[in-house]
Amino acid sequence: MSVLAEKLVTETAAKAHSGADDHQSIHDWGRQRLMQHGFPDLKTEEWKYTPLRVLEKREFQDQPGTATTLPSWPVEGVVLHFDHGILSIDPATLPEGVKLTPTPSDALNKKDYDQIYGQREGAFAWLNLAQFQQAWHLEITGEQTVIIATTTSGAFEAQVHPRMVIDIASNASLNLIEYQRDLGQGLINGTCEINVAEGAKVEHLICRQNTESVWIQRTDVDVAKDADYRVVAFDQGGRLTRHDLKVHVKGSGANGEIDGLVLLNGRQHVDWHTEIAHCVGQTNSREAFRFLADGSSVGVLNGRIHIHADSDDSHSDLNTANLLLSDDARINIKPELEIYSEEVTASHGATIGQLDDRSLFYMQSRGLSEAESLALLKYGFAAEPMMQIQTPEIRDWVLGQLKEVL
Repeated sequence: MSVLAEKLVTETAAKAHSGADDHQSIHDWGRQRLMQHGFPDLKTEEWKYTPLRVLEKREFQDQPGTATTLPSWPVEGVVLHFDHGILSIDPATLPEGVKLTPTPSDALNKKDYDQIYGQREGAFAWLNLAQFQQAWHLEITGEQTVIIATTTSGAFEAQVHPRMVIDIASNASLNLIEYQRDLGQGLINGTCEINVAEGAKVEHLICRQNTESVWIQRTDVDVAKDADYRVVAFDQGGRLTRHDLKVHVKGSGANGEIDGLVLLNGRQHVDWHTEIAHCVGQTNSREAFRFLADGSSVGVLNGRIHIHADSDDSHSDLNTANLLLSDDARINIKPELEIYSEEVTASHGATIGQLDDRSLFYMQSRGLSEAESLALLKYGFAAEPMMQIQTPEIRDWVLGQLKEVL
């Protein structure tokens, strides 16, 4: 058994699940699979650029930390606040069209997690299954705006494992904001399943800002016939952050889109592994990601387009453009196309460069300082993914945050 396995599973299992455990069988299954497969190392292909040494050095506490507060939001909606990973509101107070209930054990046991999570590459999903304290089922009908906020205080040194399934009903419309702000030194290891039913539309914003905590997240999205799912990620970095985002386009006429911006500085390390899978024909997808890396930071993007057999008339495009802002920063990019149908269009492109000295000189010659010129050039490059946000109030809110950062 590895040092990491002992730290995250053996020592905490009894504390996390002492007394009655409604999910004992699923917890035991997760622990058994995790012990069988183990945690990834640098020889694991999907983790070759992301070492876990920082986790091995951490000592986790039982208590998560003190209560946290939330910012003001650009739109009105239902706010689900996960304070240190634990839901802090009464689900009975939610309005019509938004239903939140605990996920029953039989629903968890029905899933084929061996097929979904795989082996060592899915170790943290198995860890979540072994250690989660709450599992929630969110059901959406009609037109809704939902804000899922996960925050921690500076005293946070625990490990928490949030788990949620979101079902969007046929022809429903959801504005989903995931707001994640960490100030501690713990571990947040979450999983989320999003099911977009026929004809439904989802605009999903992930807005993340971490400090020293390790933040691991897995999001699995299924998009049904004529449904539309669009996600925009604004990631301001963290000590170690990893997000596995898998979008499965499963019905004809369905569309899946991913846009992302990652800002890195200092010794931050951010790893995004994305996959868009075309499971049937007459489907569309698009992905565009941008990294700006300064200091001695490390950025990782593994973007994969998978077009299954018998998925003719599928169309997909993957593009990533990245800026290195210091000599010590690194960006590791791996675009992948895996195609098993002939009548499709698919493309990918990847660039890594630096800020243009000629543009910088031109702006300074017009009276701007070097700092102002650098900020404007970085903003012009970074703002493009955020322009894909469809709701004006949310788009302006995010662009305002981007201006403050740059």
